[in-house]
Amino acid sequence: MPAVPQTKPSWQDGVDALDSTNLHAYLRDPLHFLVRRPAAVLRSTVAQALTSGSWTAIAWQAEDLDDDPDGVGGHSTDTNTTRYTARYPGWYRVSGIVGFAANATGRRGARWLRNGSIVVERYQSAGVNAVVAVQAPNTLIYLGEGDYVELQAYQDSGGTLATVVNATWTQPTMSVSWERLGAGS
Repeated sequence: MPAVPQTKPSWQDGVDALDSTNLHAYLRDPLHFLVRRPAAVLRSTVAQALTSGSWTAIAWQAEDLDDDPDGVGGHSTDTNTTRYTARYPGWYRVSGIVGFAANATGRRGARWLRNGSIVVERYQSAGVNAVVAVQAPNTLIYLGEGDYVELQAYQDSGGTLATVVNATWTQPTMSVSWERLGAGS
């Protein structure tokens, strides 16, 4: 896995060579990383059937953005399509939304998982017989190299309920953006 490039803490006259190798390693590479930091915007374009009373990871078929400094990205549309996997360690800002088909019974929910463990979740009442969109909590999650984050959806209407993918304000979407280095939890 690639590492987040670091700046040189200090330069000493006569000791540190101000050559192209050091300029690339300690100036160009960190700036390139910050300009092209890891980020993804993923969308679900196929409605998913959600079983009542069960959490279900949302699968992402469309990548509006999936990029990082070396151009590989953290999402695959072929393997583990529910996951964004960090290639660089750090704190990532995550945000997302899930739209649920019209049904007035029960609750709807959205939650973030890190490596399969719950980070934070949110519920709301269905309320009326209309499409309901639940925004997952916008939060920072620490991801080490190889750690992954998933957005899951929940409903307890008493029957199967589908996600809604035909309206931009309810289409399941997940955004992930590298924010900063720092110790993880």
